[in-house]
Formats: sequence, C-alpha cells, structure tokens
Amino acid sequence: MSVPFSKTRNVELSVISAIETAINNSWSGITVVKAFLQAYDVKVPVICVRILSTDSFRSEIGDNTIRQKYSFIVDIFAKSDGQRIDLADFIVNVVKEGFVYKQYSRASGNPEELNETTDGRITFLTFDSDSRIDASDSADEHEKYRQAITFTVEKYG
Repeated sequence: MSVPFSKTRNVELSVISAIETAINNSWSGITVVKAFLQAYDVKVPVICVRILSTDSFRSEIGDNTIRQKYSFIVDIFAKSDGQRIDLADFIVNVVKEGFVYKQYSRASGNPEELNETTDGRITFLTFDSDSRIDASDSADEHEKYRQAITFTVEKYG
C-alpha cells in the first residue's frame, strides 16, 4: 500500500526536483539540498531550495474551495562572485517557466523509495526578491558569495 503526501509537500518536492534536475543537467559539482543547515554540511557551491510559507485563501466568496500560494527561498552558496551571479540568473530562468507537479507517495515497505506521478503544473507567480547577502571578508566560505531568491508559485486544483 502506498502512503500519499499532502499537496504542500508535493509542491515542495516538485519544485526541488525541477531545480535539482536543471542544475544537474547544466552544471557540475553543485549540490542541491532542501534544509538550510544541510548546506553547511557540504562544500560550496551548494544550493538550498526550501518552502518558506503557504498562503491559503478562498477561491471565491461563499465557496469553501481553498487555493494556496507557496513562497520558496533559494539560497545560493557560491565559490565566487561570478558564479553567484551566473547561478542566480540560471535559477531565475528555470523558475519563471513554472514546474511539473508530481504527486509523491511512499511504499509502506520501503521508506527510502518514493513513487511519483505527474499531475499538472505549478505556475510561477512572482519574484519577491533576488539579493546578494553581504558578508565580511573574514566570513565562512558559505557566506562569502551568497544570494537569496524568493518567489511565489501556485498549483491550481
């Protein structure tokens, strides 16, 4: 028997998977993680993709259908200022296209194995910020060339 994940978890995993696939297809030596603290466990360059918040609201007045918008943050920990800029532009171009939405579930016998089924698209809505994170010259290597990009997406239905 398969245990299905929630819609929010499916959105999170779909966005992480799409960004990781794009990075792996175009770059080498870059690790993608989904928890901020995991970024410090690996050498730079590393990209952390995580869901920041969920905003739920009624689809229409008087209707009990709830729509949700999801805010994500992508932290880039680069080796150089040039790599930081190039990775930021690359991620912006990946995100603006939206994402394939996948429904994930876990087989009850194997917690490490995920099943996935494509079920529509996640639509890109807005870039909320795209900023360099300034650090001192004596900062940890993870902080020297850091960028944070936040964006909002929605999965209809």
